Amino acid sequence: MAWNLLLFAPAMRKTMLCSAAALAWSLVTGVASAQVPAPPLEPLPPGAPLPPNIVQHPDGRTTVTRTPEEGVDVHAQTSAGTVHAYECGRVDVDPRGTTPTAAPHGACPLPHASPYPYPYMPPPAYAYAPPPPPPPPARKQKPRYAPDPGRRGALIASSIIFGLGTATTGAAYVISFSVNAACSATEVCGVEPSKSALYAMGTILTITPSVPRFVVGDWGKGLLYTALRGGSFVAGTMIEWGDPTYLVPVTFAFLAPLTLGIVDLATTPHREQLEAKKKNAAGSFELQGIGPTVAYDLRGNTIPALGAIGTF
Repeated sequence: MAWNLLLFAPAMRKTMLCSAAALAWSLVTGVASAQVPAPPLEPLPPGAPLPPNIVQHPDGRTTVTRTPEEGVDVHAQTSAGTVHAYECGRVDVDPRGTTPTAAPHGACPLPHASPYPYPYMPPPAYAYAPPPPPPPPARKQKPRYAPDPGRRGALIASSIIFGLGTATTGAAYVISFSVNAACSATEVCGVEPSKSALYAMGTILTITPSVPRFVVGDWGKGLLYTALRGGSFVAGTMIEWGDPTYLVPVTFAFLAPLTLGIVDLATTPHREQLEAKKKNAAGSFELQGIGPTVAYDLRGNTIPALGAIGTF
């Protein structure tokens, strides 16, 4: 198969056209159909010198290199089509190679395919101990105290007397008060409210809840709670509050002593707790004295009261 090559260089575009036979150039193999040959080119005149960028080798090869001004343009008619190349730096034409050869191809060699220059040493193995089991959740241990029959018996008896006694005496006083209110409305009889039931209720509310404290030896807070309940009861029963709803006297004479009594029973200490407090008595209450005193009511009048003196 014949190949036609048209080479253009800046120095030869105006003076000559160079024709070369046989360009080994193929893009796709296996195509046997012939293409239309390129138009014939005028050969160089015999004896005409070649430009300096065209070199003919003894083996028949021709090499065309670019000039300082411009590169080499290549136009070739091949069996796969027309090839155009522009501004080439160098073009080699070898008429001996008429059949294109496929470039060798294959997988690239892996970097680790070459032999390792040093003997392979496996990494050292380490044996780690298993982690310790998590500690059990911290639980606050309830302090244990020595059996105290006296404290236990005092708590049981005081609770029963405080509850049943307050309910019984309070009900008796309410009944007598209701009968008195009914008689006052009809003006038939003049039955007075039961003073004995009222005073009995006050005594139970004032003294009974602090008995367990006296048994274990907590005299300071026992007398303090007793004085607070007694003063509240006296303020509710001895002062004329002028309240038609009886809310204020009932609060002072019944609700406040009842609440303080429940708190006193529920917070009765153990003997061991008192012994620990005696070693560190900086925050404890020390009763220094108790006695009668006077107080002022809402109207500014003096009323009898009970006072306690102590240090915290």
